[in-house]
Amino acid sequence: MDLQTLEQFLDHNVIPKIKKRPKTFLGIAKQPHYENVMSNIYAFYFNVNEVHNMHDLFINTLLEIINESKLGDQKKVNEIIDFDVDTEVSTMKGGRIDLLLSSQDHAIIIENKVYHTLNNDLQDYWNSTKVTNNKEENKIGIVLSLNKLSASHKDFINVTHLELLKRVVQNLGNYIMNAKDKYVVFLKDFYQNCINLSKSEMDNKELKFYFDNQIKIIEAKDFHFAVRTHITNQIEQVAGLIDDKVELLIPKGDLNKRIRSFQSSKNRNLLITVIFDKLITPERELTIIVKLENELLKNKEQYNAITFTEEEKSRVKPTFYTDQNLRWCHFAGQSYTLNEDQVSTLAQFIVEKLKEDGLLSIYRKLNDIIPKAKN
Repeated sequence: MDLQTLEQFLDHNVIPKIKKRPKTFLGIAKQPHYENVMSNIYAFYFNVNEVHNMHDLFINTLLEIINESKLGDQKKVNEIIDFDVDTEVSTMKGGRIDLLLSSQDHAIIIENKVYHTLNNDLQDYWNSTKVTNNKEENKIGIVLSLNKLSASHKDFINVTHLELLKRVVQNLGNYIMNAKDKYVVFLKDFYQNCINLSKSEMDNKELKFYFDNQIKIIEAKDFHFAVRTHITNQIEQVAGLIDDKVELLIPKGDLNKRIRSFQSSKNRNLLITVIFDKLITPERELTIIVKLENELLKNKEQYNAITFTEEEKSRVKPTFYTDQNLRWCHFAGQSYTLNEDQVSTLAQFIVEKLKEDGLLSIYRKLNDIIPKAKN
């Protein structure tokens, strides 16, 4: 790796910052793209009598879009009133209409598409939906999709989820006084979910920057990982550099990138934990903690009997005795901002601070009085 060339690249280029998509409730529930879930949400808001109190916001917005479409002059579905809202409606050929808004005289057939291709029998949907005298002008089909596509049926138009929901949000102001706040929040979250699904996290300009500078970016990434590996290796060496019998704990998952712990050989619920995730950020912060877990938190008053020096007392966490967490609790700790030389010899730095700042002596005094774990 040519560090001089890499440094010049970083000095003369601004790395684009990728904006993360806001998390939504459907995203948290890991159901952001399920068509039946989205259809049920649409059905709730299209129902003018539902508890959201937004009344005809959704149907009026959809009718606006229909009237502006290529079929707007040919259809009379804007006359629809007292309509039912149904999902998963069976068709004559065994298909399912995702969402159907229908009265005796009018019908709006909605096929909800997210990531799936449009290979549905739209003619079957059309023939299965009956209105009075089966007037063609009183029915219309909507293919509701993430991206623009061809509806492949003369009586269907294509509307994107984002197109519909953006217009709904624009029209919301006329309904906001009566709308229930909770369902306004749900609607905004649903809208954000559709934005997340419809728009890429990266645009063409950002992707061009990556491919134009791919080698240097990969080198910078590898260099970042090399620094983190150096840090973890240095921390893991501490277990053999202190005069105490401790077991090194290397966690799995996300914690592997954040902490290393040294567990008492006497009782596994007493640990020295080093938190290093901020050390590879501009903050360059390292935190060393003496931590108690589980059974050692059942009788905290026993630790009041320990004689600590004034320096040791200054490291004890003030809220330790009032903290109600019975799984784990920080007894003492200290954070440090490091320079390059200290990171270079990190193991030595940690050992020195454990001794100089009284954290190791606190650990030893706790270790002396805690009960030995039963085998």
